[in-house]
Amino acid sequence: MNNTLQKIDQIIVQQSELYNKIIDLWFNEVLFTWRWWVGVALTVFSWLFWIVYHKKDSRYRLLNAGFFVMTASLILDSIGVQLGLWSYRFEVIPFILAYLPYNLALMPVVVMSLIQFKPNFSPIIKAIVFGLLTAYVGEPLVHFLKVYNPYNWQYIFSVPIYMVIYLIANWLTTREAYGNIK
Repeated sequence: MNNTLQKIDQIIVQQSELYNKIIDLWFNEVLFTWRWWVGVALTVFSWLFWIVYHKKDSRYRLLNAGFFVMTASLILDSIGVQLGLWSYRFEVIPFILAYLPYNLALMPVVVMSLIQFKPNFSPIIKAIVFGLLTAYVGEPLVHFLKVYNPYNWQYIFSVPIYMVIYLIANWLTTREAYGNIK
C-alpha cells in the first residue's frame, strides 16, 4: 500500500511540474497571440449574440440547456485531453484541460439557438445536423487554425456525442416542469 501511495504522489509531483511548464509557456508564448484573441472573441461574441437574439420569455429554460451543454462538453473535453485523444495549444485560460471558448460559449450558444429556432421541428434532425456540422466543420476549422490537435480521434467519433448532448439539452427544455413556456 505504501509503495502505491508513493507512486501516486510521485506522479502527482511530475504532473504539477508539467503544468507549471505549460503555464510558463502560455504566459510567454500564447497569451495575447492572435489565436488567443480569437478564443476571447469567440467567447464574447457568442454570448453577445445570445443576449441579443434569445427569446426573453424562454431565457431560463434555454439557460438550463446551456448549462447542461457547458458541463457535459467541459467534462468530456477534459477527459479526452487527459486520455491523450486530443490537445489544445492556445487556451484562453491555461488552468483547465479544455478549450473554454468552445465549451463555455460557442457550443452552448449554438445549442440554445437551435432549440429556440423552429421549436416544433424534429429534434432528431436538428441533432443530426448539429452533430455533423460541429464534427465536420467546427473541429476541422479549429484543427486548421492549429488550436486543436487530434491524436487518436476521428471526427466521426464526435458526431454521436454531439447528437446526444443536443438531444438531452432539448429534452431539458421541453419537460413539463416548464409548463406552458415556449
